[in-house]
Amino acid sequence: MDSVAASCGSTEIPSTGVGVLDKSMLVLRAVSVEPQGLSQLQQSTGLPRATAHRLAAALEVHGFLRRDGEGRFELGHGLVALGQQSAERFPLVDVVRPIATALRNLTGEAVQLFVREGSQRR
Repeated sequence: MDSVAASCGSTEIPSTGVGVLDKSMLVLRAVSVEPQGLSQLQQSTGLPRATAHRLAAALEVHGFLRRDGEGRFELGHGLVALGQQSAERFPLVDVVRPIATALRNLTGEAVQLFVREGSQRR
C-alpha cells in the first residue's frame, strides 16, 4: 500500500506522501469508529497484519492508543491532552460566544458554530 487514499467510516484519509504518517492516521481513524482487535484493524485499514500491529503498538507506547478490557485497540488518553492544548491555543468559542449570544438574542433563533474541515464541518 504505497499511497494511502482510503476512507475509514465516512472520513476520507488524504495521502500526504509520508507513508508511515498516512498509515498511522488510518489506524487512528479506524479505531475512532470503534475499538478493534488486530484482525479487525487489519481488515478496516487494508494494511498488512504486521504493519497494523507495529503501528498500533507504537501509537500505544505514545499514548495515542490503549487496550480495552478485551485487548482491543482504542483511542488513548494522550489524545485528550493534545486536544485540550489545541483548544486552549485556538479559543474560537470564547471569541465567538458574545457574537453568537447577541445574534441569538436578536433573532430568537438557535446559533451554531462549525469549523470547516475539507468538505465536512466539525
